[in-house]
Amino acid sequence: MAVKQVDKTSKELYTELLGKLRKIVGEEWATDDPVILIGYSRDQSLETAHNPNIVVLPESTEQVVKVIKAAREYGAPVVAWSTGGNTGGGCIPQRGGVTCDMRRMDRILEIDEENMAVRIQPAATFGKVYVEAEKLGLRNVVPSAPASVSMLANYLDKGVFQVSNKYGVGTDSILGLVMVLPDGEILRTGCLHQDNYGPICVEGPGPDISGIFHSSMGTLGICTEMVAQLYPLPAFEDVLPAEFGEDDLENVSDFLREVARADCSLETILFQDGYLGLGLTPNQDGAETLRAQLPRQSALVYYGGETAEELEIRREQLDCIVERTGAGLSPEMMLELLKELVPWKRVFKIIQVTPRVERLSGCFELFWFNIAIDQAPDFAREFMKFARKNFADTDPESSDRPYPYEETTFYLQPLEFGRSGMLEMDAYPNQGEPEGIKRGLAMARDVIPFICESGGHFDRPYGGEKSGFGWVQTPLLGTYFDLLKDIKGTLDPLNMMNPGRLGMTADQAGV
Repeated sequence: MAVKQVDKTSKELYTELLGKLRKIVGEEWATDDPVILIGYSRDQSLETAHNPNIVVLPESTEQVVKVIKAAREYGAPVVAWSTGGNTGGGCIPQRGGVTCDMRRMDRILEIDEENMAVRIQPAATFGKVYVEAEKLGLRNVVPSAPASVSMLANYLDKGVFQVSNKYGVGTDSILGLVMVLPDGEILRTGCLHQDNYGPICVEGPGPDISGIFHSSMGTLGICTEMVAQLYPLPAFEDVLPAEFGEDDLENVSDFLREVARADCSLETILFQDGYLGLGLTPNQDGAETLRAQLPRQSALVYYGGETAEELEIRREQLDCIVERTGAGLSPEMMLELLKELVPWKRVFKIIQVTPRVERLSGCFELFWFNIAIDQAPDFAREFMKFARKNFADTDPESSDRPYPYEETTFYLQPLEFGRSGMLEMDAYPNQGEPEGIKRGLAMARDVIPFICESGGHFDRPYGGEKSGFGWVQTPLLGTYFDLLKDIKGTLDPLNMMNPGRLGMTADQAGV
């Protein structure tokens, strides 16, 4: 399709495009109202804000096709947006253009109880799917994030979950996709590759083309439908909380690796006090109160079985691991506290069904990456050094107030039976203060190269042009990066789909 010649001003072209989009989705579902546009210009990250020129809300795959084809006619960038729980800048429109808000496509299309699968649209949330699946004795795997976020987007973005030690990351649960490509063509993958849908675990046919869309951040098209795996809920369940000293990071990583390797738990994760406080309270207000009662590091292990005997065997395995790794265990105090705060027994259910913003203050400045799990102590200690350097009130060498713990936190998730781990280290600068943004960006300049040079791997390379993980790591990947650019150039020669991501520039002709 030919791109409109730029013989009018950009404003005139976008006014013309807006008229076409309104004919596709209806008058009320496309707008260029500045008051609305600004709401799509930023997220919880420190990424520079950019307004889109138009926001459009389609209600079907067919409308998404028409929206993309109309934008392509004008050479306008298109950025997909699902439920807005973004923390890494991935949906901020680097070059303006059209933000395609998918919130009207929020249906659970089907739950296949026998084959344990769910078919969903982009704005179907984790909480919505969890509630419906639980009625059938099933569960979706969920992250340590609000229940109000998109399940489809998080899975496609390789979301990491408390169950990642057992079932893998988000992309490991995907059975099929419907993708609208940059030219408006529809691609079906996996169990959706034919119209006669069935939740068959199919990679391919032939090479698994769907893999190129994993963590592609909307640069290769828009996903409008997904089939994902569900998993059984146990008949018997319990929680083991393990405590660790403030600087006892070596035993933390040993404990998590052994639990994952023994395959005796359903969910396993290490939270520092800040994250645990946020995860266990039903709202933001109670997090700080609870935090003061918690140890600096707590590993929560949710385990279960089909019989009481199996539950007892799992607990015996866990007790042996606690003894070997030197973890502290205070079940009376901790379990009583948990029982008061959450819908017992499933301690993680408060995370799974409660919508809220999970942050301590300011914004999330997230650094999440994969490592060999025994590297976690060194990475965590170095992170605190960078935090003290960049955020201390005065010269860190002479200050009597080093960067306070309450303004940093991290969590560690074992992956792949403990072969590796996902470490997320966070700081909380204030977006509303120029000095906070300045210090946060200085922190990023220190931390991101350190992670790359020390063996950490970002499997979700967030960040816009010349910022974030992607800009640092992806160009270092040699032939991999060259092939990535070739794929992008083949599927999206106009560079219209979320330009400026994955370490690639936002250069583009058009409006």
